[in-house]
Amino acid sequence: MFYQQNEKFSFQFNLVGKYQNPDNQSNSGPLFEQGDFLLHAAKINPQVQHFITEVSAKGEVLAHLYFQIMPFKGSELKSYIPQGEGCLFNKTMGAIVDLALERVNWNLAVLGNVFVTGDNGQYWKTDKLTDEVKWKIIEEASDFLSAQFKFDALLISDLREEDLAGHERILSSGYRLFEVEPDLIFDIDPSWYTFNDYLSSIVSKYRVRTKKVLKNGTKLSVKDLDLPNIQNQEKEIYQLYKNVMNNATFKLAEINNSYFQNFKKAYPKQFFVRGFYLDEKLVGLISYFKDTECLHLNFIGLDYSLNREYSIYQRILYDAIEQGILAEKKQIHFGRTASEIKTSVGAKPVKAYSFLKHNNKIPNLAIRPLTSYLKPEPFEVRHPFKSEQKTAL
Repeated sequence: MFYQQNEKFSFQFNLVGKYQNPDNQSNSGPLFEQGDFLLHAAKINPQVQHFITEVSAKGEVLAHLYFQIMPFKGSELKSYIPQGEGCLFNKTMGAIVDLALERVNWNLAVLGNVFVTGDNGQYWKTDKLTDEVKWKIIEEASDFLSAQFKFDALLISDLREEDLAGHERILSSGYRLFEVEPDLIFDIDPSWYTFNDYLSSIVSKYRVRTKKVLKNGTKLSVKDLDLPNIQNQEKEIYQLYKNVMNNATFKLAEINNSYFQNFKKAYPKQFFVRGFYLDEKLVGLISYFKDTECLHLNFIGLDYSLNREYSIYQRILYDAIEQGILAEKKQIHFGRTASEIKTSVGAKPVKAYSFLKHNNKIPNLAIRPLTSYLKPEPFEVRHPFKSEQKTAL
């Protein structure tokens, strides 16, 4: 029997560092919602607060909701303000919004994991909940957390279109919906066994481009980094990561310099760091998690001064594809950013959304016109596969 909207739910708050895996399923299922993973994530990223709210009714655990609290500056959202002469967003309004964003200095609570793109922090343990009841639980859990800890605003993050069903309830409670950059998902054809199989599946124009990238990167050597390698090159690895983060248009939180070695210690068979070397100098890196069916890209690092000449970034993307094929995964989650170049290698954009609400009514009224203008930067979706070309015809 399904739970009803008038159902009374109980909420148990846990600081993740004290989280004791309250049900037997905590370490089964997707990696990012396992109890042990959340414990390690909290330990490895102490710069933000990590919380689990356990939801139950009638003695049954219904959900674990993962919240993080961190400082947030409104200037991070400036890249989402439309630009260009043909834009309806005029200069006067743009100046007003810029000024408003500069004044935003919040303690922000996020339902979701800011260190893992696509993880919305909603770990439902039962199929007895309608969409409307789920939103009721999210709203009540957010209020519960707000009563425990002081924060200015709450962001419900990393939602896809199918996650929005029944969301009208929270719109009436003052939450504002806006679109964020899409997730980039690469589907691996089960008939592929090698990277050459992938090459054979793309049209001539993109195959030529791929071979050019591989030629440009001929001098690059690639190495799986074990724990001693990561520890010995901690400074170099972190600097390459910082290069990318400093170039990012939007970021909620950054990792510390021991992140890579700490996750390698905790998950030696599921967390990987691959280094790209030019004459024994580390010039690029990629880190990723291997889950049951998916390879999740985590963080990338680059030496931008050498990137154009040696096509390091594109070489990293192709290496991720090869690793996904060899690991016999069904998908690669490329994350966000650089959408056009990721679609050029075969990733598909999946629209993503967030909800935002300020706890104070007056600032929340100001959020409404702002979120109506927030849009991800437009880009051209590429279609490299032969099967896509046939469909287009």
